[in-house]
This record gives sequence, C-alpha cells and structure tokens, in this order.
Amino acid sequence: MKRILILFLLINTICYSQTKTSDGIEIVIKKARLVDNISIVGIRQLKVKSNELRKVMIKTKIKSKPDNKVKLSAFSLVDTINKIRYRLADYKGYTGFVGLPELIPFRKSKIYNKKGKEIDTGPPYDRWEKDYFDNYNKEGYTNFEVPVNFGTKDNPQLSIVYFGETDYKKFTAELFFTVLVKNTGLSYELYYKDEKISDIKF
Repeated sequence: MKRILILFLLINTICYSQTKTSDGIEIVIKKARLVDNISIVGIRQLKVKSNELRKVMIKTKIKSKPDNKVKLSAFSLVDTINKIRYRLADYKGYTGFVGLPELIPFRKSKIYNKKGKEIDTGPPYDRWEKDYFDNYNKEGYTNFEVPVNFGTKDNPQLSIVYFGETDYKKFTAELFFTVLVKNTGLSYELYYKDEKISDIKF
C-alpha cells in the first residue's frame, strides 16, 4: 500500500510540473532557484548591481511545433501578493551539451553615442522582431522591467532588452528574472502569454 501511495504522489508531482498551453506548447518546470547577481549568463550585459534586486533562474524543458515556436518575450513571472509582473531579463537556450547556446536578445530602442551615431554593439535593434510582453498585461498589476545601460556611467545609454522567437522546437530554456529582494520569500507564478504555467518557489 505504501508503494502504491508513493507512486501515486510521484505521478501527481510530474503531472503538476508539466503544462500544455492552449496553442500546443509543452512546458515542464525542472527547477527554480536564486542565482548569483554577478554570474555571467545569457546576454552577458546583465550584471545586477543593485542591492534591491536579485536574479532568479527557472529551468524548463519546452516542446513546440515548427509552425508555433516559443515567443520568449511572452514569458512573465508574477507576484500575486504585491501585484507585480516581471519581464524576462535574460535567457539561455540549448538542445544539448555540444555547441553554443541560443542567445537572442534585442533592444527595444536605438541608442546613440555622443556624436549622434547609432551604437551597433550589444543586442541589435530590430523593429520586425516583435516584443509580446505588453500584449498580456494583467489588470491591476504593475509591469517591472529593468533597462540595461549600454553606455557608461557618465554617458548612460539605456534600453529595455527583450528576447525573440526561438529557432528550437524541443529544447532546454533557462529563464532569468530580476525580482525585488524584499519579496524573494514569496510564492510566484510563471506565465506564458496569458496562461499560468506553474507556481514557482525559490
């Protein structure tokens, strides 16, 4: 009887951590944890220096169809207690241990140097790569997004960074969010578009 009960609980846990969205994308949550603010991941520009912020990594397994690949900017992390909706701040995707990971950041705005010339270093500006984050605002919630400085302290060049549509159909996605330190002990919810994927604790 004990063996049957343990097996039943294990099956429930596995089913609970896997979600299939209304458009057929399968997302499995593998783990969620706080990570070092100065660790080098993803776009590499994301070095969180504020003592008020902390980086969170949510590791997922994702499977989609060729005609409906994942729009990474449609992910959000939601604090239901303080009514805060966090934008995806960094991303790393891979299909195996061989080869370079997928890093597909884009700038929301053009940035210029002191001479008025457009800066072409770092993530590109591409008006054709759609940002989906604001398409799925939640009523009564505040969107939280931290601009990245692509300039210097004396000449800051700020832009929000978002992530595009993946080329992968079946892959591992490490999703990074920057959350307020004072709220790190709370329970969160991970959303894709307007659908809840899972409760998240870290």
